[in-house]
Amino acid sequence: MVLNIGTQKQLFIDDLIIDHTDNVELNLNQPRKYVGNPIMIPIYPWENRLTLLGTVWRNEDGLFEMWYQGYAGMGVPSIATDDSDLAYEQIRFDIDDLHYTACYATSEDGIFWDRPNLKLVDYKGSKDNNIVLDHAAFANVIKDDRDPDPNRLYKFLFYDGIIGPATMGEGVSVAFSPDGKNWTRHPDNPVIKRVSDCHVLLGWDDLHNTYVSYARPSVHEGNKTRRIGRSVSDDFINWTLPETVLAPDELDPPGFEFYGMTVFKYEGFYIGQLYAYAAPPEEPQIRFYGTMDIQLASSRDGIEWERTGNRKSFIPNGPPGSIDAGEIYIAREPVIVDDEIWFYYSACPSEHGITGRTGPLCLGKLRMDGFVSADAGNQMGTLVTKPFVCEGNELIINASAEKGLVAVVVLDESGIQYSGYSKRDCVLFDSDSISHKVTWEKRPTLDELKGKTIRLKFYLKDANLYSFTIR
Repeated sequence: MVLNIGTQKQLFIDDLIIDHTDNVELNLNQPRKYVGNPIMIPIYPWENRLTLLGTVWRNEDGLFEMWYQGYAGMGVPSIATDDSDLAYEQIRFDIDDLHYTACYATSEDGIFWDRPNLKLVDYKGSKDNNIVLDHAAFANVIKDDRDPDPNRLYKFLFYDGIIGPATMGEGVSVAFSPDGKNWTRHPDNPVIKRVSDCHVLLGWDDLHNTYVSYARPSVHEGNKTRRIGRSVSDDFINWTLPETVLAPDELDPPGFEFYGMTVFKYEGFYIGQLYAYAAPPEEPQIRFYGTMDIQLASSRDGIEWERTGNRKSFIPNGPPGSIDAGEIYIAREPVIVDDEIWFYYSACPSEHGITGRTGPLCLGKLRMDGFVSADAGNQMGTLVTKPFVCEGNELIINASAEKGLVAVVVLDESGIQYSGYSKRDCVLFDSDSISHKVTWEKRPTLDELKGKTIRLKFYLKDANLYSFTIR
């Protein structure tokens, strides 16, 4: 089968482009946690604990914008003290006004954040705050240039209700805004009722011509295992009930569940950032205690999903006593900054269900395209692609080989090398670059192969290959 990859960058998150390898391993890479973490801590009573079940992006002017979740009120949850099995029904709260707030912050550099005094929402008799929407959990915001109505330019999908299981059954709601700050709730909210909490928003999906949300199906209607569902809408108001697209399986440890999954698109992939919830298996469902870190899943259509990197943690919990030892919640999509991918996440030192949690916001940085790499050690390894139509005239690789080498041979569909594109002809790469142009001694381009079916054979020694592009 000949693939048509066009000029799309090819990553190794799945094996679609790979025919076979020898002495090469595909490894999941973890973002480097920023040494200056945390980058934000809760300082106002309408925050209490910050959670990035929300949105961070960099706008057209280069300004970083963040919509994050706060917990209004200074109380903390208390747990029933009787001897019965703890479940949602036995959680109570000491402060009547404890509820969610959707807040807004900005940054020039993505590190130091300002909370502008928006004067939009009354909190305890004052509008001196940065709240954009009260009683709103999970700040899923998108800017939708498709919508001709300027008052619907920004769209918000959120969970409407105050904190506590008795009041969190009201469902998923929507709001609209001309500027991302002044929001108007839809009058017929909630728009999805039979769901659990922790939904996330992909936004408009060009592949399926619909809005897509990954809302967790209800755990109160039979299946009590937390799992990932997919809900769609043509108008952002009328949504389908979420249908399960990803659930824990027999390869996961006992007690393991999916608390939620944010999804973003990257170079032809849907990348899912799974909230990997490791609960004690002896605890009766619905489980309430446990740690949470981030794993990855991937899909080519947003419906059929694969687990990535052998289920290794993508953003792991820190050691005991660290700010992210207990829980990690990640923003709906990362931000591209120069040659890095920045992942914003909120951290908690204690497990889910433990009282007195705080919530600083943190940052992790990943090399561009660095999700999964094809790695070789000091023994020469090879990776051969499946055949594809060459639709460009340059081969660009993202690789690191400062103590090794990368060479590329161009083959025909049957595996015979094209004249002038052998390993001996290739100018060896022994550096580190996210965008290196591969050349051969007498063939600086792929011009004469354009329109033909080719394979690439990568030779790797003490090297890491992250992606390649024919352009």
